[in-house]
Amino acid sequence: MKFFDALQRIDRRIIYIVMGLLVIFPLVKPLGLGVSSGPRARTLFDAVDSIPAGRTLLISVDFDPSSMPELYPMLAALMRHAFARDVKVLLCGLWVTGAGLADKAVTEIPPEYGKKYGDDVVYLGWKAGIDAVILGMGENIKNVFPTDYYGHPLDSLRMMNEVVRLRDIPMAVAISAGTPGYTDWLNFAQSRYGLRLGAGVTAVSAADAYPYLQTGQLTGLLAGMKGGAEYEVLVQKKDYSRAYMPAVAAMDSQSLAHVVIMLLVIVGNIAYFATRKRGA
Repeated sequence: MKFFDALQRIDRRIIYIVMGLLVIFPLVKPLGLGVSSGPRARTLFDAVDSIPAGRTLLISVDFDPSSMPELYPMLAALMRHAFARDVKVLLCGLWVTGAGLADKAVTEIPPEYGKKYGDDVVYLGWKAGIDAVILGMGENIKNVFPTDYYGHPLDSLRMMNEVVRLRDIPMAVAISAGTPGYTDWLNFAQSRYGLRLGAGVTAVSAADAYPYLQTGQLTGLLAGMKGGAEYEVLVQKKDYSRAYMPAVAAMDSQSLAHVVIMLLVIVGNIAYFATRKRGA
């Protein structure tokens, strides 16, 4: 009984310290606890994996810093997957608040694979108009984006000599935190120009995307942090990357924290009922 009394008198600061350590440790060293590839992530991975070397993957960066923890790992994993397979990457965005995030990815990830800007990756940037921008890219990308995000004329970028319009791109992935996002690409790029489309969304938006998966309009879906972690695991299993996996680390941190909370609830209730019985 003394044991149960001791449990009820544990200083809450000790619990906070233990929780803090368990949350921080996986962020430093990801453990990969229970992260397996689901069918939606696998479908998207296989689709990107089937893009022939030398062709182009379009990624639309339609999110902002507030949704960065969930969606940026998807962007990074997709770019690493493409570069590992010698697939070129073309980025653009329908959210002006995502411009800096795409720039961060373009600056940091291509050097890992020895890829050169203009030859293997191009970032078009953001332009107002949403649907008009997508429809314009379907006819001629250079008419919509005469220059890229950094001010280079598109004619001066060798990669853009092979990518004139959306029909020259075998697949696109829209990483969306809301509207505008993947639904605009579905309505105006897929339906009109036949662009094959995958999507990455926040966890709260995933339910809205499932009908498009069932109809076959979306080729794969990454849903929230878990979806990003699944894609990171798939990329590393194929030995396409050995980079730090932020989504896997975050999932590990959440998992450990949830397990500890459940254990504390169970142990606390056992101690409470044991001491109450003795008192009675």
